Amino acid sequence: MKKFDYYIIKKFLFTFGLTISLILAIAVVFDFSEKIDNFIDHQAPTNLIIKDYYINFIIHYGVVFSGLITFVSVIFFTSRMSDNNEIIALYNNRISPYRILIPYLVSALFIFLPNIYFQNSFLPTKNEARLSFENKYIKNKDILREKKLHKQIDNNTFIFIKNYDVKNKRGYNVDIQKYSNNRLINKISGSTIIWDNNTQQWKIQNYIEKKILDTKIITIKRDKELINLNTSPEELFHQTRSIKSMIFSELKNFIKIEKKRGNEFLPIYQIEQNERFSYSFSIFVFTLLGFLIANKKHRGGLGYKLTAGLAICFLYIFLMKFAITLTINSNIPASITVWSPNILCLLVCLLSFKKLT
Repeated sequence: MKKFDYYIIKKFLFTFGLTISLILAIAVVFDFSEKIDNFIDHQAPTNLIIKDYYINFIIHYGVVFSGLITFVSVIFFTSRMSDNNEIIALYNNRISPYRILIPYLVSALFIFLPNIYFQNSFLPTKNEARLSFENKYIKNKDILREKKLHKQIDNNTFIFIKNYDVKNKRGYNVDIQKYSNNRLINKISGSTIIWDNNTQQWKIQNYIEKKILDTKIITIKRDKELINLNTSPEELFHQTRSIKSMIFSELKNFIKIEKKRGNEFLPIYQIEQNERFSYSFSIFVFTLLGFLIANKKHRGGLGYKLTAGLAICFLYIFLMKFAITLTINSNIPASITVWSPNILCLLVCLLSFKKLT
């Protein structure tokens, strides 16, 4: 590598470190000013505010927005180099844009590698503490209870529980419905459903079963009945927040199991799985975009370039949110929708580089 390579890498990493520190510091200040009343009202311990919430808050948002922060950093220091005629000097020495881009991509790799580790290994193990803190001291929400629990057990069986107590493994007002060819053929109702550790089955009290035949309905009533739903309490009650606490291997195995069961929330799990890589990969995409925007002088100067960069950031976030909504409300795989903003931006970069050279 040549001197200008080390020079660009140094500029890149220093600007990124400074930018992410300033943005996260501002985010912490605004977040604290917004939530200080919650901390006081719910008497949150100071050590938990710092250790369980804000340290994990900084890591979480630093990782999630690394791509966008990289984008702003590249625009900023490349614009300064361009205004100082440093980029033009490289072009005048017949150094191609592709060659200049090498130290940019090396720097992006230095950011990408820890980011992918944090996304899939370190951060999930810390997320549970942050989310539990939020539910206890900020949202004041009981995460050990679920209202109107709706779960698909297999391809044909659905369970509905009005209130579910996670700690005691007990549900109230339960309906279990089984379908065949989109027709209800069996319905089980009860006042409570309780997990029996001895039999590893569910016990339903005030048991009522209705078998719906072609010409009649057979009703069976018992005070209590043990049934096997082929699902444990841990599998029955799985909040969306729980997947954020899974490392990649756990999330991958969990998705395999839920896919076999035909879980209706499967797209949400697949979105989480794909986002962990697409957010990290966006570091490279935004490095290319930032270089393309800032490598030449412009009459509007740095202000124009930063404004253009922020507009692209907002467009990217909009596309990501639209992609998530599209995945949930359609049959399009998350691997296509979640990656589509990165693919679109990458194609724009490739076409722009052809014009640049």
